[in-house]
Amino acid sequence: MEEWNALASALRSLHKALLRRARADYMRQHGIAEEISPGELLMLATRDESFAWLRSLSELMTEIDELRDSPDSDQDSALRSAVRGAVEALLANPEDDQARTPFQERYWREVHGDPEVTMAHAAVRQTLQSWPVADASGRATMAARRDQLPRKPRG
Repeated sequence: MEEWNALASALRSLHKALLRRARADYMRQHGIAEEISPGELLMLATRDESFAWLRSLSELMTEIDELRDSPDSDQDSALRSAVRGAVEALLANPEDDQARTPFQERYWREVHGDPEVTMAHAAVRQTLQSWPVADASGRATMAARRDQLPRKPRG
């Protein structure tokens, strides 16, 4: 469970740094001088097009949290390999001749332009070193495994 918690923590730190940058850009673009409240920021992050690029990381983090809570996640090396593959695929810096996703386009600008994002990226990469070798089927394997989990009641 310790490796799962370390990965979740590293991804939260990365997300926080990226959200801080996205908020600052949004405020600048819209001429907003006063601080955006946490509630307003949550609404923007989940609904505003300016934050759409960041949602792929948010969704992956949610999937990882669901899988982390499954009973045998620590012993399931195939699952852990898939998680590593999914994280590495999302954070990959494609070659210049490859198409970048909207996330990668913005992400790599932030990695190269903001030391906090750079450090958070390095922390995620470091955390993944103790995980099994990445499985290219990442998200598909994760989705199949999530489908097997008992549904939690919504309240």
